[in-house]
Amino acid sequence: MEYPTKVLLFFLQFTILTLHIQALDQTNSSKPQNSTTDPYKLLHIIQNPDGSLTRIKDYYPTVPPNTSSSISFSKDVPLNRDKNTWIRLYLPNNSKHVNLPIIIYAHGGGFILLSTATPNFDSFLSNTARQLGVLVVSVEYRLAPEHRLPAAYNDVLEALFWVKGKKDEWVKKYGDVSKCIIMGESAGGNIAYIVGLKASILTRQLNPLVIKGLVLIQPFFGGVTRTRSELKLPDSAGLPLVITDLMWNLSLPLGANRNHPYCNPVIGAGSSKLEKVKKLGWRVAIAGCDGDRLYDKQVEVFKLLERRGVDVVGNFSKGDYHGVFVTETTKALLFFEFMRSVFYSYLA
Repeated sequence: MEYPTKVLLFFLQFTILTLHIQALDQTNSSKPQNSTTDPYKLLHIIQNPDGSLTRIKDYYPTVPPNTSSSISFSKDVPLNRDKNTWIRLYLPNNSKHVNLPIIIYAHGGGFILLSTATPNFDSFLSNTARQLGVLVVSVEYRLAPEHRLPAAYNDVLEALFWVKGKKDEWVKKYGDVSKCIIMGESAGGNIAYIVGLKASILTRQLNPLVIKGLVLIQPFFGGVTRTRSELKLPDSAGLPLVITDLMWNLSLPLGANRNHPYCNPVIGAGSSKLEKVKKLGWRVAIAGCDGDRLYDKQVEVFKLLERRGVDVVGNFSKGDYHGVFVTETTKALLFFEFMRSVFYSYLA
């Protein structure tokens, strides 16, 4: 699984951008974080007078679908034309195109950046389809602040109903809607979790689509009180607080702080919908590493699910960094092995 030079350069640029950030701790999210560095400049975005963002295209490349690949084929199809949302489908290039499990995927980017067509996500999902023998339904959801949460959640939930209706030939011909997994990385992991909670009370409406579980890859969670991993890692260790705070400020509903359940899922002992998730017997897989500033909150969520009796499986490793599972070949392959072990009844 080789990633193009542009993909590696993109993540190298992002890492370099964060090397000299001096982010001071805050425990009250109502106060802006003190920093001499402008996170807008670090992220190559411009805030417009109406509150929208201009995302400088040179720093956020995208790639077209792949119609001739030895790994997987892909194509783009509309989800909701009025909302300008769409789906990129990935079909493995092999002869076993029958009753494939379906992964509904949400990409990362802090809710404000990137696309399912961003090169690293596109490469990762192409390999996901081939390595796991699945049909991938990757959702191009609406971004904040133009569309604050829950817009992204609603778009991915709409994609579940799109899959249920077999709105595309590939889903109808190759997919098995009775074997669906909701998966996401970073902000997408957050989306997978929240959408899973929403879908848990809609099982009748979603029938014959059946969800078998959730996969949260380094999910983007937080809270007003800083975790140990947020504070102990040096400012150079990716996703510094000045950036994550901006992402939450731009994506949460207006007036909400980081203790909103969208950000902090352990607040108030967690969602009441977790009881439904438990009764449905879904497996929840969480992957993370302690070189990620978000690590401790991910572990908190894992422990919450354990306490609530959810069938949860963790894959927590030492070192590494945020985004490692979708950028490094060896880590991605290990992640696929983890997926197979968790969903051994469904995945190749």
